[in-house]
Amino acid sequence: MKPLSGPIYHFSDCSLSDEFFNLHKQCAELPLEINHPYDRRKHPLTLLPKPPTHLHNCSCYLCKIQWEGFVYSCSFCKIELTLDDFFSPQTITNASHEHPWMLLSRQMSFICDFCGTTGDRTPYLCATCNLLVHKNCISLPQNIMITRHHHVISHSYSLTQLDELCRICYEEVDTRYGSYHCSASDCNYIAHVHCATDKAVWDGKSIPEDYDERSMVALDESINWITDVVEQMSFGENTVAVEIKHAYHDHNLRLTFSGEMNDDGQCDGCMRPISTPFYSCEQCKFFLHKECAELSRKKRHPFHKHALMLKKSNTSVYPLCSSCRRLYHGFSYKCDDKGCAFECDIRCILLSDTLEHPSHEHSLFLVHNFSTSCNACRRENYYLSAIAYRCTKRCDFILDLHCATLPLTAWYKYDRHLLTLACSDDSDPSQHYCDLCEHERDPNDWFYYCAECDNTLHSKCALGDLPFLKIGSNLYEYFFHNHPHPFTIVKNIWDCPPCKFCGEVCNEQALQCKKSECNFSVHWDCRYQLRL
Repeated sequence: MKPLSGPIYHFSDCSLSDEFFNLHKQCAELPLEINHPYDRRKHPLTLLPKPPTHLHNCSCYLCKIQWEGFVYSCSFCKIELTLDDFFSPQTITNASHEHPWMLLSRQMSFICDFCGTTGDRTPYLCATCNLLVHKNCISLPQNIMITRHHHVISHSYSLTQLDELCRICYEEVDTRYGSYHCSASDCNYIAHVHCATDKAVWDGKSIPEDYDERSMVALDESINWITDVVEQMSFGENTVAVEIKHAYHDHNLRLTFSGEMNDDGQCDGCMRPISTPFYSCEQCKFFLHKECAELSRKKRHPFHKHALMLKKSNTSVYPLCSSCRRLYHGFSYKCDDKGCAFECDIRCILLSDTLEHPSHEHSLFLVHNFSTSCNACRRENYYLSAIAYRCTKRCDFILDLHCATLPLTAWYKYDRHLLTLACSDDSDPSQHYCDLCEHERDPNDWFYYCAECDNTLHSKCALGDLPFLKIGSNLYEYFFHNHPHPFTIVKNIWDCPPCKFCGEVCNEQALQCKKSECNFSVHWDCRYQLRL
């Protein structure tokens, strides 16, 4: 069942099959019967073209891998042997280990010294070092780079340090056995072998021994800046760029440390309300939080193996973040690898491996392909590639990225303070109402509140339907097949018109057709219900 390579036998007869029949020369010349090398009863094994019909799935006697191709089978013992294990060499030499490995042809339980997991038959032995390992672990790369750590990590067995928690799954690593660790002097990163070599975090490539990490980091940093400093000032021991030229704006940007913010002022990088310190171009009303202006040109995502490049979205479309599944404008990081459509908004790209969140007492860590519901919104995971945060103490607390990236504060037009995100409400149930829509609130749902002014809002009411789309941008008609004009994203603060479809007030963000013959507003969720 392996890809064809080298000498093969080939047969094609349209009257017999719609498919070709191919065999490697080595497979075509297999003996029809062999003596079982690992069974004391010495029953012969017969070559079969496919697994026996008495088995629902064929699992190899030695490696336990389910198999669909040729097998050697003993009908008395119900034993099957795959061709991979039939061809297993008695000894293996590998450049990463100085001594040869010898196959132990017997059924036995053991713990692999290279990966720390159990096996129950035919390990390979290094008699000099007294090591037992799985066949596949012999070829483990010595040095690798993974998406979850910024240094090269190296494979080692029998570390002298005390047991640590794996920084990927946060289960204990038994350091008597193999693991991957960071050898940087100021770093204690460690990971299980099976976690570090998971295809979600490792690209399958080995890092050569002569790799100079420090010089590569210095080179990467020298070409990674996306801003040029025009003017800088010293404040004590710190030097701050007070004027910059950014790659995604035509004019220079000046730094603002304090001052009143406009209600509708948005950062053109992350689309959140602008707050100090920020850079701005007063001529164009272009704003960037200082943190957004200092983003690097290239980044890596914890669960994406390719490098991501910083891009600025076209505001006439609305991209979908591959991590949190939200629509967004502004800056994002997109995969430059051909054929890969991964893109991530900057709220998600700036998340770290671990998260301290006010909704939970313990630290949270990133996981991928989670299958349970989020503790905040209680929604099930609908996307196979979904990423979430899980409790490091294994108390079954999960936050999906949609909830983990909710802003901790929000602006409300009737309050002079910022509202704060709250994760529970044990107040009088008669007070569980939203002050904006005046509908009842579920006490288990997150909400925004101001304790001083006693204002509480649903999270959706506080943030709006379109919290990360650019106010004032036009969405053109090919997005709205039932309306001939473009819609403008508006933010209704005081004058809130009714929705043309449902009749409810269009508070905060909405879509507006500004053509004189139309001049109406519609909720985002009602946009496809319009009729010409």
